[in-house]
Amino acid sequence: MAVIIELLGWGGKRQRYFTVEGNSATVGRSYQNDVVLDDVHISSNHLRLDAVEDGWQLTDLQTLNGVEVVKNPRSSGAQLLDSDSTIVLGEGAEIKVGRTRLRIVSDSHPVDAAKELHHLERDAGKLNRLSIWLPLFLISLTVEIAALYSSSFVEWQWKNVFSIILGTQAVLLFLALFWGALGRFLRNESQFLSHYCLILLAGLVYSLADWLIGMLAYNAGTEMVAMILSPINALLLLALLLSANFALATNMLPRQRWISSLCFVMLIIIVSITAQMRGWGEFSPYPDYFSGLEVPALQFAGAESADDFIVGFDDIFASADREALD
Repeated sequence: MAVIIELLGWGGKRQRYFTVEGNSATVGRSYQNDVVLDDVHISSNHLRLDAVEDGWQLTDLQTLNGVEVVKNPRSSGAQLLDSDSTIVLGEGAEIKVGRTRLRIVSDSHPVDAAKELHHLERDAGKLNRLSIWLPLFLISLTVEIAALYSSSFVEWQWKNVFSIILGTQAVLLFLALFWGALGRFLRNESQFLSHYCLILLAGLVYSLADWLIGMLAYNAGTEMVAMILSPINALLLLALLLSANFALATNMLPRQRWISSLCFVMLIIIVSITAQMRGWGEFSPYPDYFSGLEVPALQFAGAESADDFIVGFDDIFASADREALD
């Protein structure tokens, strides 16, 4: 029979474990123990575990800080053992010695079922290649230049374009390096190009969706369409991108990834609303209309020409005068 002593970290996650064969195991800072822990609040010989029927008897070995039983299937509530005290622990019991938390299980203790890999994790190798990144990078660069050209109202100058493109790519590179470093730290694999490809894909989808939203606003003749749909588009894509990056860089479960992503998005929404609240209620002398310049061929909704609109000015002012008198 073997006893497994798991060293628990943040959130109750196992960091490492010790396997001790036999019916007895000792824990402490001294090298004479079966389990040696590096915690200055643990005594040289802190506790002993002896196998009994359906569990282990824990004995405190005259320690300074005692043993706190955090969880014990054989009893309810937390307990603090004094010097020389004993208690019988059940399978899966958790104790705290000094600032170290331990879980006691047997070698026959069942483990959770295996979790299915996220499809991004299975296919990460396909994204983590220059043959995938380079075409995406060139397409992204082309789309960015086209967007800058279509929205430019001044003389086209490549030197101005290069500064914007370099700034954008520097931000994307920093984000990819951040996720790659996080993956290297947490999972010993960076997947740098995979993160870069995901960010480029998200940028391409955002550009396409933003162009479609702009075309809808152009046909609707109001900026309100873009004001509502553009933030929704950006926030949804951000949540998807964060979840995908979490899947590659961490061992978080799907639910944890989505909760973390949505919480970050909610934080952005709260900050944005707080910043915009300053301008609420202020009168704006500018009318609400779509002010962008678009190709007339993109106009698929019925619209009135500028000449016809100017001709009808007299009727508009006459109607406004009548309403003012009433």
